[in-house]
Amino acid sequence: MPAKKMTIKHFNSEYLRSFCISLALVFFSSLQGWSQIDSLFTLANRQYQQNEFSLAAKSYQQLTEKGIQTPEIFYNLGNAYFKNGYLGYAILNYEKAKLLDPHDDDIAQNLAIANARVTDKIDMIPDFFIKRWLYHLINLLPSNTWAMIGLVSFAAMLAMFMLYFFSGNIAIKKFGFYSTVALLLISMLAYWCAVKRKKYVTENYAAIVVEPSVSIKSSPDTEGNNVFVLHEGTKVMIIDSIESWKEIRLTDGNKGWLESKAIQPIHCCNGQ
Repeated sequence: MPAKKMTIKHFNSEYLRSFCISLALVFFSSLQGWSQIDSLFTLANRQYQQNEFSLAAKSYQQLTEKGIQTPEIFYNLGNAYFKNGYLGYAILNYEKAKLLDPHDDDIAQNLAIANARVTDKIDMIPDFFIKRWLYHLINLLPSNTWAMIGLVSFAAMLAMFMLYFFSGNIAIKKFGFYSTVALLLISMLAYWCAVKRKKYVTENYAAIVVEPSVSIKSSPDTEGNNVFVLHEGTKVMIIDSIESWKEIRLTDGNKGWLESKAIQPIHCCNGQ
């Protein structure tokens, strides 16, 4: 992996502001809480820079367990796992970083480099073009931004409706009417994107194989026939669950069962 892509990331100011606001609402000692988080993040960065990748991974992991789930944390955690030889966990965390920030070039490049080392080369059935367009639209902005656009559009719609309802000028009434309709549609679209974006981040059904290799069974039990074998880093979709077993589907359409411990889901607790 190119050295220039292994540099650690620092907190994005937007996420820092959001986190501080959340702390202020939940904890009385928000400044003290942030100081502890910042110290742990600094420690993790120092451990990484000193090539103590195992310790750095543990420190970054502690941050995620404390609810600090940002693209920077997952990106750095992915780098630490990659440097430590854990390809599956590296890809898992790059995918989580990409989930929160789909447009970051460093995340995309490191994920591509890591995926190139995955043993399984699985063909992908392309999605219908409308589904691809909707995916790009939903992931264009964070869910909070979509929600804000929806609220502003709805408020502007009410103002335009009042203009239409009370104005005695025909031209102004027409302007108010068409503006009301357009803003209502924008508000509804923004709200839909906000809901879908948050659901996409928090309820994602994709997962990464984290064990070196795992046999995919025809049924959810150890006596089932082996259908095929998957290796560390392969991305799958979870389509069903029975006790400690998951039914998964590959991008080429093949399906089978494996034990839950062999995979880790790609989702985050906080929807962005």
